[in-house]
Amino acid sequence: MPRDYDSSAIPSVYNLAEVEPYRDEPGFQQVVFRGIDQLVGFSQVGPEKEDAEPHTHPYEQMNMLVEGRLDFLVDGERVELEPYDTLAIPPEIPHTSRTVEGETAKLVAFWPLREDRTDGTGYQDEFPPL
Repeated sequence: MPRDYDSSAIPSVYNLAEVEPYRDEPGFQQVVFRGIDQLVGFSQVGPEKEDAEPHTHPYEQMNMLVEGRLDFLVDGERVELEPYDTLAIPPEIPHTSRTVEGETAKLVAFWPLREDRTDGTGYQDEFPPL
């Protein structure tokens, strides 16, 4: 796991609203921000996002809805999130989400450091390129 960082660049502060999205698809934009051992994803989910099949990954995912409403399908069970609701998804549990009634939602997801997403954090000066 990459753990090197430039201590002279600490503290590092970035406004995620100004960062180029790592993922930019119809109805879905996501920016990622990394620490030494953690990764944060800030997603905007719009009504244009197509319903996706549930997916899994080998790490836990913690979520907090900031704005709007999201309908999550977690291990076959539906749950609707409203602002400030939090949801933990254990490793290898199938999950997906969609907006409710045409709203746009803003979600913050927390993961351990996912090396499959670190290429989206190239804007961060405190970490060397991988």
